[in-house]
Amino acid sequence: MLVFWALVVVVGGLYLAMMVLTVPVLLREAGGLKPFDFRPFGYSTEDVNRYLDAISEEGLATYLGLQHQLDLVFPLVLAAMFVVGFRRFLGSVAGLVMSVLAVTGAVADYSENALVATLLTEPVQPEQVVLASTLTIVKSLLATICFVVMIWIGVQAWRARPTRKAPRKGVRKTGARKAGK
Repeated sequence: MLVFWALVVVVGGLYLAMMVLTVPVLLREAGGLKPFDFRPFGYSTEDVNRYLDAISEEGLATYLGLQHQLDLVFPLVLAAMFVVGFRRFLGSVAGLVMSVLAVTGAVADYSENALVATLLTEPVQPEQVVLASTLTIVKSLLATICFVVMIWIGVQAWRARPTRKAPRKGVRKTGARKAGK
């Protein structure tokens, strides 16, 4: 259980680092356009070209530098958190199925990262855009499914927790009433 919560903290820290350190720079340096990794419904070749025309050298350096460094660790830690949680809180079959989805999401994320680096550094090839966009959608969908199931597990655990009933007024918690009183 400690491993799961440690992974939750690391995932939260990595996500926070991206939201505070890199995403604001990427948004600012691309005129408000979202980085490819943060477009859960994908993107077109036109979207890629528009982004590449808009992003500054500083933005490109941040994307290929710190953002990709953080995104080298994030998919692995996220998948590990899901796998540990699913194996701990779900039955063996459901835990295995959800773990496969989590690992598949990480593989899609790593593949997407490699293609995004190519899109940022080489002439744009439409077939690479289609593949990168598809991987972004797959990664986003699988992560959403995993988060929804993890939240459902948490809600079920919260609802099943033992409740402590408050003592009623006028009733002693200990001792018996003496006869005659």
